[in-house]
Amino acid sequence: MKRKILLIGLLVITFGFVSCSDWFDVSPKSDVKADDLYSTESGFRDVLTGVYALMATENLYGRQMTFGYVDVLAQYYDRISLKSHEYIETVNFQYKEPVDEIAINNIWSTQYKAIVNLNTLLFYIDQNRYVFESENIYKIYKGEALALRAFLHFDMLRLFGPSPIMGEDLKAIPYMDSYTNIAKERSSVKEVLEKVVADLNAARELMKEVDSYGPEYENLKDSYADDRRLKNRYFHLNYYATTALLARVELYAGHTQEALNAAVEIIGEPENEPVQPFELAIESSSEDRLFESEILFTLDIANLENIIDPYFGETALKSGLTNSGTILAFSTTKRDNLFGKESPADDDYRLKNWFATTSSSNSLMSGKLTDSEQMPLIRLSELYYIAAECAGGSRGLDYLNKIRAHRGLVAYTDASKLEENIYKEYCKEFMNEGQMFYYYKRKNLSSMGVYSTKTLVPEEVNVLPLPFEEQDYGNKN
Repeated sequence: MKRKILLIGLLVITFGFVSCSDWFDVSPKSDVKADDLYSTESGFRDVLTGVYALMATENLYGRQMTFGYVDVLAQYYDRISLKSHEYIETVNFQYKEPVDEIAINNIWSTQYKAIVNLNTLLFYIDQNRYVFESENIYKIYKGEALALRAFLHFDMLRLFGPSPIMGEDLKAIPYMDSYTNIAKERSSVKEVLEKVVADLNAARELMKEVDSYGPEYENLKDSYADDRRLKNRYFHLNYYATTALLARVELYAGHTQEALNAAVEIIGEPENEPVQPFELAIESSSEDRLFESEILFTLDIANLENIIDPYFGETALKSGLTNSGTILAFSTTKRDNLFGKESPADDDYRLKNWFATTSSSNSLMSGKLTDSEQMPLIRLSELYYIAAECAGGSRGLDYLNKIRAHRGLVAYTDASKLEENIYKEYCKEFMNEGQMFYYYKRKNLSSMGVYSTKTLVPEEVNVLPLPFEEQDYGNKN
């Protein structure tokens, strides 16, 4: 697999002019040589657009890396029992079953395909710097590509590598950071994390003064208002999203002070409001299930309704709970246990808008993504949880209570239960967004499960096996 990954797009970038996704087809309708593609500013923009299109596919964040494979592993769904169900083996961590092997292989190959195309862009962007209309555009495109490379590698590490707590010197994944057809050996966990952080900091340095979703928001928002390249920056891995990702990475690495510093750059102290243009939700609304004012980075997926339909939509409902091989449902009782009131004044916005009925009165399915064309990948709430965990004590409690107030919940008063309460908020907040499996892995817990808890041996479950073809190219050790 490594050989295939490395050769895709190195000498010839395949670009189909029908759609962004066609660009990455194995048999495109036309081929454009890399030298020609990168001879214009629009060529660089097309590459970035194509990478986002790859990320939005069902192999990655359009399903498997969010509400699908990764959330099934986190035991969000406790109604997977039909023998023909797509995830019947996944829910029990049976990674070597045929369906799971295909899913794992597709995640690996698609993610690295996106990385390879980012590396070609980064190879050409400095030598073709003259094609950019302005220095600002050059800096944003290069910074975005570096941040995306870090983002994609980090999630590969979180799936296919040991966690730092398991051993930071253990072999993990190859970090592809150059334009080459030479296969790379796997780096250690520590080495991958160091390279992720280096890419993120380089990206932040490039974008800090020129990205409208950064510290210069007030100065840039009007001048960028009519520039289609720089509008809607929450659909791109912008400066603030990159900083939030840095907080996520540093927490995973166990660097709590660095994680806190990155989070605080965006959310400030507990008594402050987050930086512009972000705002914390102040009400519950079925028209704003995703709390859009809090989203730092999201994917635009026009066909998301069709993607979720077999799992949470009309097709799932028509098939019925006991007959569907795709429906992802969970117990009403367990939902109520997690989201139930802890105070008479609690009025959880998420409980009111994120759930849909099924054919059984005892089971529910998610309604969080209903009528949406977005898949949130980084949001403000995570930064409050990170700050709460890293600060600890009364300050940590203040951070947690800050975001709870914007979910319709009463403040906690007992700092001794801070870690337990952060965990509960993670479980609620990140349903369908593919983050909880990594929480369990980061903590190296011996049980896993939001709605259906399973006892496990972390070393046997937390590291997905490399695809067989990748192992064939020398990555068994």
